Amino acid sequence: MPALLVEIGVEDLPAEEAEHVAQAFRDNLLSGLAGARVPHGKAHLFWTLRRFALLVEDVGERQEDVVEEIRGPAVAVGLDSQGNLTPAALGFLRRYGASPEKLVRRKVGDKEYLFLRVEKAGRPTEEVLREIVPQAVREIPCSKFMRWNGGMAFLRPLRWVVVLFGEKVVPVELAGLIAGQESAGHRFFGQSVRLFRPEEYVAKLKEVRVLADPRERAEVLRAAIRAVEEEHGAKAALSEELWTMILGQTEWPKPVVGRIPQEFLSLPEPVVVAALREEGKFVPFTRQGRIAEVFLGFAEGDGEPELIRRGYERVVGIRLRDALEFFRKDRERTLESRVPELKGIIYEARLGTVWDRVERIRRICQVLAEKLGLPRELLDRAAFLCKADLLTVMVREFPELEGVMGGIYARLDGESEEVAQAIAEHVRPRGKSDELPQSPLGLALSLADKLDGVIGPIAVGEIPTGSRDPYGVRRRGSAVVRLILEKGLRLNLFSLIAEVRSYYPGTTPVEEVQKFLWERLRSALEERGIAYDVAEAVLFRMDGDFLGVWERAQALQALVGKKELQDLALAFGRVRNITRGHEVEGFTPDLFQEEAEHVLWRAYLSVKKEVEGAMAEHRPAEALEALLSLKDPIDRYFDEVLVMCEDRKIRENRLGFLTELSHLFLQVADLSRLVVPG
Repeated sequence: MPALLVEIGVEDLPAEEAEHVAQAFRDNLLSGLAGARVPHGKAHLFWTLRRFALLVEDVGERQEDVVEEIRGPAVAVGLDSQGNLTPAALGFLRRYGASPEKLVRRKVGDKEYLFLRVEKAGRPTEEVLREIVPQAVREIPCSKFMRWNGGMAFLRPLRWVVVLFGEKVVPVELAGLIAGQESAGHRFFGQSVRLFRPEEYVAKLKEVRVLADPRERAEVLRAAIRAVEEEHGAKAALSEELWTMILGQTEWPKPVVGRIPQEFLSLPEPVVVAALREEGKFVPFTRQGRIAEVFLGFAEGDGEPELIRRGYERVVGIRLRDALEFFRKDRERTLESRVPELKGIIYEARLGTVWDRVERIRRICQVLAEKLGLPRELLDRAAFLCKADLLTVMVREFPELEGVMGGIYARLDGESEEVAQAIAEHVRPRGKSDELPQSPLGLALSLADKLDGVIGPIAVGEIPTGSRDPYGVRRRGSAVVRLILEKGLRLNLFSLIAEVRSYYPGTTPVEEVQKFLWERLRSALEERGIAYDVAEAVLFRMDGDFLGVWERAQALQALVGKKELQDLALAFGRVRNITRGHEVEGFTPDLFQEEAEHVLWRAYLSVKKEVEGAMAEHRPAEALEALLSLKDPIDRYFDEVLVMCEDRKIRENRLGFLTELSHLFLQVADLSRLVVPG
């Protein structure tokens, strides 16, 4: 079967969005092929800032045939008493141009209907492509849209389209363009290339100096970075954002090494890194915690290397000279002297100023200091100063240095190292890949900062819905969960939230904040590899000890697939099913009548102490191990004991015992929610 190549040429896409656009196009086109019943093999995605393309192997030349059954009138309406077709049935046949022999009878619920069997022959794939390729492009989600020539709206104007099916050009029409077989080469060389077969796409584009395969382009970039690291004994300060920018704005990258003037090497390393990163094409390097004297840029084209290097060094020098001036200007005042000015910066109309936010963070820190056993005065001092760097020139120019500059300036102001480090760490983590605070005070201050960013917006009704989350509540909520799970924070988050809710305006009940964070915990468990049913088993009841939930999930996950856990889950399911809706408090062993009741009672007493002791010391794996021994006594109990007997007193006593047995299991998890094979 032939291969399919679809390439969409565009004006330069924003570097940070190019890959997302390409991935969305791939997903849309493959979904379109599947929906159109066109079989295909493996798909390969290619993209640069000027194009995105999909090469699909072994594409069927026609849609697969399909037989549909269309429901018509009920048999009682469509057939008379002699079984002849009524006008209703005949009208149904005329509507679809079908003959009576195509009718079949099918029962739906309690009624029988006439169904029409319609066989649809598959259309040629070339016809289908004319429909699904434009749709795949139109459905790409974009952060903003442009319109050109009064036509299609997209992130950037489209400039060419290639659709090759085997060796045939499919003349798909899109945004006023007719697909052909000619693709544009690198813009600086003014060449184009004619494609004759999909399989030659990557090789042909290399001839016109375009590395369309992002993996190949990434390896060129990494090799250049490694070469500088090895030659200069330094390490690239390469953030995920900077890597995305560099990968997304190059088609034929040419490494250029420049040098940083000595006068700027005295600047704090984060300042130099931020200044170089801002340009989006320079990789800074560090050596032993200080900025190194070299940087790496990536040029496009075959310009004179020495001329490019001097140009890059001039750009970097101008930016670092500005940064040096910002630094000197900021050092004219202390952080503490800036704090009162936070009263003049509106954080959010309903939540007040940044000063109001600092005050709320300080109050949360007071509660955390008590719960986590931290020095109250030092934590309060860090909270008091943590937002002061928002008023510095450096942070206004480089917003990503919030907190970082606060920590640097705090040290220069003579604040204690604990306070300075906490200020520097309180904005972490900004994203999923960002490192966490390392110091206890930094961890507490970060948690307080993120909690304020969750509680405040939700309190005034800004609960994230769908794609709407203007205050970044989801990101901050995920950070709260990550801080607790990865740093092993043992605290009741729900009681903490309830304790500080009164500091916030708004009428949203505290339960909304708790439910929101509970869903963030659910997502975190699944992201960390916890099976869906295991997550359901430990999340059956909301619990403010998020770390405890994580520990129980890990313990249960470790037993997944083992027969003893499956057998115990089935046994507990019997307990849970009979007590759900029939919970009874209290029982007396004196009313037990059957030997199986006494056997389970003795086993329960033996296990209860082990389970409660293990859970009190946060060892859920040991608690689960102890519960495994109850499987046989539970099975015998249900084989020999009639729980729902006619004697009300005996029945309620048995339900009371099973309720207490259920509560013992539920300290660990609701095992009845596990999916057991068969």
